[in-house]
Amino acid sequence: MARVTINDVAKRAGVAMGTVSNMLNHPEKVRPETREIIRQAIKELGFVPNRNASALAGGRNPAFGLVLTGLDHAFSLQVSQGAYDAAREAGFDLMITSADNDDLLANHYVDYFRGARMSGIIVEPRPGAGWRPDWPVDTPTVVLDYRSDSCDLCQVCADNVQAGVLAAEHALRIGRNRVTVISASDDIQSLDDRCRGIRSVIGDTEIIDVADWRNPRSGYEAGVRLAERSDDTRPDFVIGLTDVLAAGCIDGILSCRRSVPGDMAVMGCDGNPLAWGGPVPMTTIEPHGYEMGRAAVELLVDEIRHADDHRHTMKTIPSRLLVRASTAV
Repeated sequence: MARVTINDVAKRAGVAMGTVSNMLNHPEKVRPETREIIRQAIKELGFVPNRNASALAGGRNPAFGLVLTGLDHAFSLQVSQGAYDAAREAGFDLMITSADNDDLLANHYVDYFRGARMSGIIVEPRPGAGWRPDWPVDTPTVVLDYRSDSCDLCQVCADNVQAGVLAAEHALRIGRNRVTVISASDDIQSLDDRCRGIRSVIGDTEIIDVADWRNPRSGYEAGVRLAERSDDTRPDFVIGLTDVLAAGCIDGILSCRRSVPGDMAVMGCDGNPLAWGGPVPMTTIEPHGYEMGRAAVELLVDEIRHADDHRHTMKTIPSRLLVRASTAV
């Protein structure tokens, strides 16, 4: 059986070969309704484009690469879905990779996407201060969930300072003023920002650092220690800077026969639905990963379509409080 060619697709779709080529290599140049006609022709004919040949010919692969730090948080799933939806709407495919919190592996995936001549790359750096891109920026790139004034790339960040402000204001609103924050000893920008927001509202907040902010056991042990305190030293409101820590804290408090929210109200701060399966529905910040994924793709598309006028920008996604039973007093 003869191999289906780009010419066959053009004839079936009733368009010029150049239009099909643009659809495959520069989809942003093709009207949405025409893209759909060509997609249907490709599907009917079973045409498989040769991406390597396209790249060697000087074109761009009509796809974006997404490099996530890991897949152990609902944030990653939300970002992936948002980026996927926005990419498809703009006529691009999306390839997703996980660097498993390894900078070398993240750089490897970035190099792979650059070599494959992806149209754009979205990178979520490993949590920590002082990150800089460790590769030549020769492909439109957006940095996700990391804020830096010295990074000359587009950036999409959640407003974590605002998340901390909302948490602290919520504590005061329900009449709680002995607030303890469960944080981490690591230098994590998002956690530091949330803590800064909390302290801008309640300056004398107690901070407890735990060993592993990804492990509910750390939150559990902190919750037990807080529940075992005397009445005059025990907090009446606890903020876990991650939902995983807050979920563990709730379990620890309950294990000591204390009530949530009666004795201690508890809330999380990062909108992670994977941590919401506990006995008391948790107050937290609404998930914003989907919005961030969409925003990252929209910035890539803008840079591709308006290369001469594009200016690198930082887009901040606002935080919103999600009140549930763990603070409903």
